[in-house]
Amino acid sequence: MVDRISSLPDELLSYILSFLPTKLAFTTTLLSKRWIPLCYSLPVLAFDYEVDKKYETKQDYETFDCFCRFVDTLLLSRPSTNQPLKSFHLNFFYGHPDTAFNVTKWLKAAKQHCVEEVHLSLRSHTLNPFIFISRTLVVLKLKRIDFSIDTSCVHLPLLKTLHLKHVGFRNRNDYINFLSSSAILHKLHAEHIYLHSEMHSDKNNIPEEGFKSLTLSNLVRASISSMDALFNGIDTVEFLRITKGFEDQEASFIAIPLFRNLNHIELVFCHRSFHCWDGIGELLRHCPKLQILIIKKVCCVVRLFSCLIFFSHIF
Repeated sequence: MVDRISSLPDELLSYILSFLPTKLAFTTTLLSKRWIPLCYSLPVLAFDYEVDKKYETKQDYETFDCFCRFVDTLLLSRPSTNQPLKSFHLNFFYGHPDTAFNVTKWLKAAKQHCVEEVHLSLRSHTLNPFIFISRTLVVLKLKRIDFSIDTSCVHLPLLKTLHLKHVGFRNRNDYINFLSSSAILHKLHAEHIYLHSEMHSDKNNIPEEGFKSLTLSNLVRASISSMDALFNGIDTVEFLRITKGFEDQEASFIAIPLFRNLNHIELVFCHRSFHCWDGIGELLRHCPKLQILIIKKVCCVVRLFSCLIFFSHIF
Protein backbone atom coordinates (compact mmCIF):
# COMPACT_ATOMS: atom_id res chain seq x y z
CA MET A 1 0.00 0.00 0.00
CA VAL A 2 2.86 2.35 0.85
CA ASP A 3 4.48 1.73 -2.52
CA ARG A 4 1.22 2.42 -4.33
CA ILE A 5 0.80 5.72 -2.52
CA SER A 6 4.42 6.67 -3.11
CA SER A 7 3.93 6.20 -6.83
CA LEU A 8 1.45 9.09 -6.96
CA PRO A 9 2.62 12.40 -8.50
CA ASP A 10 4.36 14.90 -6.20
CA GLU A 11 1.61 17.47 -6.69
CA LEU A 12 -1.07 15.06 -5.51
CA LEU A 13 0.94 13.84 -2.53
CA SER A 14 1.68 17.41 -1.46
CA TYR A 15 -2.01 18.23 -1.71
CA ILE A 16 -2.90 15.26 0.49
CA LEU A 17 -0.23 16.15 3.08
CA SER A 18 -1.49 19.73 3.26
CA PHE A 19 -4.62 18.49 5.06
CA LEU A 20 -2.59 16.88 7.85
CA PRO A 21 -1.21 18.67 10.92
CA THR A 22 2.36 19.72 10.09
CA LYS A 23 3.91 17.45 12.74
CA LEU A 24 1.96 14.45 11.49
CA ALA A 25 2.82 15.20 7.87
CA PHE A 26 6.51 15.31 8.77
CA THR A 27 6.36 11.82 10.28
CA THR A 28 5.74 10.43 6.79
CA THR A 29 9.48 10.87 6.18
CA LEU A 30 9.88 7.65 8.18
CA LEU A 31 8.06 5.72 5.46
CA SER A 32 10.72 6.14 2.82
CA LYS A 33 13.17 8.64 1.36
CA ARG A 34 10.54 9.34 -1.30
CA TRP A 35 8.60 11.44 1.23
CA ILE A 36 11.47 13.60 2.50
CA PRO A 37 11.51 16.24 -0.28
CA LEU A 38 7.72 16.43 -0.14
CA CYS A 39 7.76 17.37 3.55
CA TYR A 40 10.28 20.09 2.86
CA SER A 41 7.91 21.56 0.28
CA LEU A 42 4.58 21.41 2.13
CA PRO A 43 2.19 24.10 0.81
CA VAL A 44 0.70 24.62 4.30
CA LEU A 45 2.78 25.00 7.48
CA ALA A 46 1.08 25.32 10.87
CA PHE A 47 2.96 25.53 14.17
CA ASP A 48 1.48 25.80 17.66
CA TYR A 49 3.51 26.37 20.82
CA GLU A 50 2.41 28.07 24.04
CA VAL A 51 3.95 27.88 27.50
CA ASP A 52 2.69 30.06 30.33
CA LYS A 53 5.64 32.02 31.68
CA LYS A 54 4.98 31.11 35.31
CA TYR A 55 5.39 27.41 34.49
CA GLU A 56 8.81 27.65 32.81
CA THR A 57 11.19 24.80 33.64
CA LYS A 58 14.38 23.38 32.24
CA GLN A 59 12.28 20.94 30.30
CA ASP A 60 10.31 23.87 28.84
CA TYR A 61 13.53 25.39 27.52
CA GLU A 62 14.52 22.09 25.91
CA THR A 63 11.07 21.74 24.35
CA PHE A 64 11.29 25.33 23.13
CA ASP A 65 14.63 24.62 21.43
CA CYS A 66 13.21 21.49 19.79
CA PHE A 67 10.21 23.44 18.53
CA CYS A 68 12.41 26.19 17.05
CA ARG A 69 14.66 23.64 15.34
CA PHE A 70 11.59 21.93 13.89
CA VAL A 71 10.28 25.20 12.43
CA ASP A 72 13.75 26.05 11.12
CA THR A 73 14.00 22.64 9.47
CA LEU A 74 10.73 22.97 7.57
CA LEU A 75 10.83 26.68 6.82
CA LEU A 76 14.48 27.68 6.47
CA SER A 77 15.48 24.47 4.68
CA ARG A 78 12.64 24.79 2.20
CA PRO A 79 13.98 24.53 -1.38
CA SER A 80 13.75 27.52 -3.66
CA THR A 81 11.18 26.29 -6.15
CA ASN A 82 8.36 27.83 -8.12
CA GLN A 83 5.83 26.32 -5.71
CA PRO A 84 4.74 29.10 -3.31
CA LEU A 85 4.00 28.64 0.37
CA LYS A 86 0.21 28.77 0.39
CA SER A 87 -0.33 29.25 4.12
CA PHE A 88 1.77 29.85 7.24
CA HIS A 89 0.12 29.57 10.68
CA LEU A 90 1.98 30.38 13.89
CA ASN A 91 0.47 30.34 17.37
CA PHE A 92 3.51 31.08 19.50
CA PHE A 93 3.99 32.28 23.04
CA TYR A 94 6.98 31.71 25.25
CA GLY A 95 8.79 34.01 27.66
CA HIS A 96 12.23 33.65 26.10
CA PRO A 97 14.59 36.42 24.83
CA ASP A 98 14.90 34.70 21.44
CA THR A 99 11.16 34.70 20.78
CA ALA A 100 11.13 37.98 18.84
CA PHE A 101 14.23 37.00 16.86
CA ASN A 102 12.74 33.65 15.85
CA VAL A 103 9.36 35.08 14.83
CA THR A 104 11.02 37.73 12.66
CA LYS A 105 13.29 35.12 11.09
CA TRP A 106 10.38 32.81 10.26
CA LEU A 107 8.22 35.57 8.80
CA LYS A 108 11.09 36.71 6.60
CA ALA A 109 11.53 33.15 5.35
CA ALA A 110 7.80 32.84 4.65
CA LYS A 111 7.94 36.07 2.63
CA GLN A 112 10.87 34.75 0.59
CA HIS A 113 8.73 31.76 -0.36
CA CYS A 114 5.90 34.00 -1.59
CA VAL A 115 3.49 33.13 1.20
CA GLU A 116 -0.13 33.87 0.32
CA GLU A 117 -1.84 33.47 3.71
CA VAL A 118 -0.53 34.20 7.22
CA HIS A 119 -2.24 33.51 10.57
CA LEU A 120 -0.27 34.89 13.49
CA SER A 121 -1.06 34.77 17.23
CA LEU A 122 1.75 35.88 19.56
CA ARG A 123 0.25 36.79 22.97
CA SER A 124 0.80 40.59 22.86
CA HIS A 125 4.16 40.29 21.16
CA THR A 126 5.60 43.44 19.55
CA LEU A 127 6.33 43.23 15.82
CA ASN A 128 8.18 45.53 13.47
CA PRO A 129 5.76 46.57 10.67
CA PHE A 130 8.42 46.12 7.96
CA ILE A 131 7.60 42.40 8.14
CA PHE A 132 4.35 43.25 6.38
CA ILE A 133 5.73 44.41 3.07
CA SER A 134 4.58 41.74 0.66
CA ARG A 135 3.42 41.52 -2.94
CA THR A 136 2.04 38.00 -2.53
CA LEU A 137 0.00 38.08 0.69
CA VAL A 138 -3.76 37.66 0.10
CA VAL A 139 -5.02 36.74 3.60
CA LEU A 140 -3.64 38.12 6.87
CA LYS A 141 -5.00 37.28 10.33
CA LEU A 142 -3.28 38.81 13.37
CA LYS A 143 -4.11 38.14 17.00
CA ARG A 144 -2.54 39.43 20.23
CA ILE A 145 0.08 41.57 18.48
CA ASP A 146 1.38 45.06 19.12
CA PHE A 147 2.87 47.57 16.69
CA SER A 148 4.96 50.02 18.69
CA ILE A 149 6.37 52.06 15.80
CA ASP A 150 5.17 53.85 12.67
CA THR A 151 3.23 51.59 10.29
CA SER A 152 3.50 53.75 7.17
CA CYS A 153 5.99 51.26 5.68
CA VAL A 154 3.36 48.48 5.49
CA HIS A 155 2.53 47.57 1.89
CA LEU A 156 0.12 44.74 1.00
CA PRO A 157 -1.15 45.47 -2.53
CA LEU A 158 -2.78 42.04 -3.07
CA LEU A 159 -4.37 41.62 0.37
CA LYS A 160 -8.10 40.82 0.20
CA THR A 161 -8.88 39.56 3.72
CA LEU A 162 -7.65 41.18 6.96
CA HIS A 163 -8.51 40.03 10.50
CA LEU A 164 -7.22 42.00 13.50
CA LYS A 165 -8.03 40.83 17.03
CA HIS A 166 -6.42 42.28 20.16
CA VAL A 167 -3.98 44.29 18.07
CA GLY A 168 -2.33 47.45 19.39
CA PHE A 169 -1.14 50.55 17.52
CA ARG A 170 0.62 53.69 18.73
CA ASN A 171 -2.23 55.92 17.62
CA ARG A 172 -5.20 56.12 15.25
CA ASN A 173 -3.10 57.30 12.32
CA ASP A 174 -0.90 54.20 12.58
CA TYR A 175 -4.06 52.10 12.56
CA ILE A 176 -5.28 53.94 9.45
CA ASN A 177 -1.86 53.49 7.82
CA PHE A 178 -2.12 49.75 8.34
CA LEU A 179 -5.59 49.55 6.81
CA SER A 180 -4.65 51.83 3.92
CA SER A 181 -1.79 49.52 2.92
CA SER A 182 -4.32 47.17 1.32
CA ALA A 183 -5.84 49.01 -1.65
CA ILE A 184 -8.02 46.10 -2.85
CA LEU A 185 -9.16 44.84 0.57
CA HIS A 186 -12.50 42.98 0.34
CA LYS A 187 -13.07 41.72 3.91
CA LEU A 188 -12.15 43.41 7.20
CA HIS A 189 -12.60 42.13 10.74
CA ALA A 190 -11.35 44.45 13.50
CA GLU A 191 -11.97 43.42 17.11
CA HIS A 192 -10.45 44.97 20.22
CA ILE A 193 -8.10 47.43 18.54
CA TYR A 194 -5.95 49.22 21.13
CA LEU A 195 -4.67 52.73 20.42
CA HIS A 196 -2.03 53.50 23.03
CA SER A 197 -2.26 57.26 22.60
CA GLU A 198 -5.98 57.18 23.46
CA MET A 199 -5.99 54.62 26.26
CA HIS A 200 -5.05 57.21 28.88
CA SER A 201 -6.54 60.31 27.30
CA ASP A 202 -9.89 61.70 26.27
CA LYS A 203 -10.11 60.84 22.59
CA ASN A 204 -13.07 63.19 22.21
CA ASN A 205 -10.60 66.06 22.63
CA ILE A 206 -8.52 64.90 19.66
CA PRO A 207 -9.35 67.12 16.66
CA GLU A 208 -10.89 65.21 13.76
CA GLU A 209 -8.61 67.02 11.31
CA GLY A 210 -5.66 65.36 13.05
CA PHE A 211 -6.68 61.95 11.68
CA LYS A 212 -5.60 60.73 8.27
CA SER A 213 -8.28 59.89 5.75
CA LEU A 214 -9.11 56.27 5.00
CA THR A 215 -10.43 54.94 1.70
CA LEU A 216 -11.11 51.25 1.15
CA SER A 217 -13.01 51.49 -2.11
CA ASN A 218 -13.12 47.71 -2.74
CA LEU A 219 -14.35 46.69 0.70
CA VAL A 220 -17.44 44.43 0.61
CA ARG A 221 -17.70 43.04 4.17
CA ALA A 222 -16.69 44.65 7.45
CA SER A 223 -16.97 43.60 11.09
CA ILE A 224 -15.90 46.27 13.57
CA SER A 225 -16.52 47.52 17.09
CA SER A 226 -18.23 50.85 17.68
CA MET A 227 -15.02 52.15 19.27
CA ASP A 228 -13.05 51.35 16.10
CA ALA A 229 -15.66 52.61 13.65
CA LEU A 230 -13.91 54.43 10.79
CA PHE A 231 -17.09 54.81 8.79
CA ASN A 232 -15.72 57.18 6.17
CA GLY A 233 -13.31 54.50 4.98
CA ILE A 234 -15.75 51.60 4.70
CA ASP A 235 -18.79 53.19 3.07
CA THR A 236 -18.65 50.81 0.09
CA VAL A 237 -19.56 47.68 2.08
CA GLU A 238 -22.57 45.47 1.39
CA PHE A 239 -22.41 43.72 4.78
CA LEU A 240 -21.59 45.45 8.09
CA ARG A 241 -21.40 44.03 11.61
CA ILE A 242 -20.92 46.43 14.53
CA THR A 243 -20.16 45.14 18.01
CA LYS A 244 -20.84 47.43 20.96
CA GLY A 245 -19.43 46.16 24.26
CA PHE A 246 -19.80 47.42 27.79
CA GLU A 247 -16.35 48.99 27.74
CA ASP A 248 -17.33 51.28 24.85
CA GLN A 249 -20.84 52.12 25.99
CA GLU A 250 -20.12 55.84 25.72
CA ALA A 251 -19.13 55.54 22.07
CA SER A 252 -21.51 57.02 19.56
CA PHE A 253 -21.69 56.93 15.79
CA ILE A 254 -20.50 60.22 14.35
CA ALA A 255 -19.67 61.49 10.87
CA ILE A 256 -21.75 58.75 9.24
CA PRO A 257 -21.41 58.70 5.45
CA LEU A 258 -23.97 57.42 2.96
CA PHE A 259 -23.70 53.62 2.62
CA ARG A 260 -24.86 53.30 -0.99
CA ASN A 261 -24.34 49.51 -1.24
CA LEU A 262 -25.19 48.34 2.26
CA ASN A 263 -28.05 45.81 2.38
CA HIS A 264 -27.24 43.79 5.53
CA ILE A 265 -26.44 45.12 9.04
CA GLU A 266 -25.80 43.17 12.24
CA LEU A 267 -25.70 45.06 15.54
CA VAL A 268 -24.28 43.12 18.49
CA PHE A 269 -24.70 44.59 21.98
CA CYS A 270 -23.33 43.53 25.33
CA HIS A 271 -26.27 43.08 27.73
CA ARG A 272 -24.93 45.94 29.86
CA SER A 273 -24.74 48.35 26.92
CA PHE A 274 -28.04 47.45 25.26
CA HIS A 275 -29.53 50.81 26.26
CA CYS A 276 -26.86 52.75 24.36
CA TRP A 277 -28.49 53.38 20.99
CA ASP A 278 -26.93 56.77 20.26
CA GLY A 279 -26.66 57.25 16.51
CA ILE A 280 -28.25 53.94 15.49
CA GLY A 281 -31.25 55.66 13.93
CA GLU A 282 -28.95 58.04 12.09
CA LEU A 283 -26.88 55.12 10.84
CA LEU A 284 -29.95 53.36 9.44
CA ARG A 285 -31.09 56.54 7.70
CA HIS A 286 -27.80 56.50 5.79
CA CYS A 287 -28.49 53.04 4.31
CA PRO A 288 -30.96 53.50 1.42
CA LYS A 289 -30.61 49.88 0.19
CA LEU A 290 -30.86 48.18 3.56
CA GLN A 291 -32.90 44.94 3.44
CA ILE A 292 -31.79 42.96 6.50
CA LEU A 293 -31.26 44.18 10.04
CA ILE A 294 -30.17 41.75 12.77
CA ILE A 295 -29.85 42.86 16.39
CA LYS A 296 -28.17 40.54 18.89
CA LYS A 297 -27.93 40.94 22.62
CA VAL A 298 -24.93 39.06 24.01
CA CYS A 299 -24.35 38.06 27.61
CA CYS A 300 -20.78 39.20 28.29
CA VAL A 301 -20.36 36.77 31.18
CA VAL A 302 -21.27 33.45 29.62
CA ARG A 303 -20.92 34.55 25.98
CA LEU A 304 -24.31 33.24 24.97
CA PHE A 305 -26.89 34.91 22.81
CA SER A 306 -29.84 35.80 25.01
CA CYS A 307 -31.85 37.66 22.44
CA LEU A 308 -32.10 37.66 18.66
CA ILE A 309 -34.25 40.04 16.72
CA PHE A 310 -34.46 39.59 13.00
CA PHE A 311 -36.03 41.97 10.55
CA SER A 312 -36.06 41.21 6.84
CA HIS A 313 -36.85 43.64 4.02
CA ILE A 314 -37.49 46.54 6.38
CA PHE A 315 -37.28 49.05 3.59
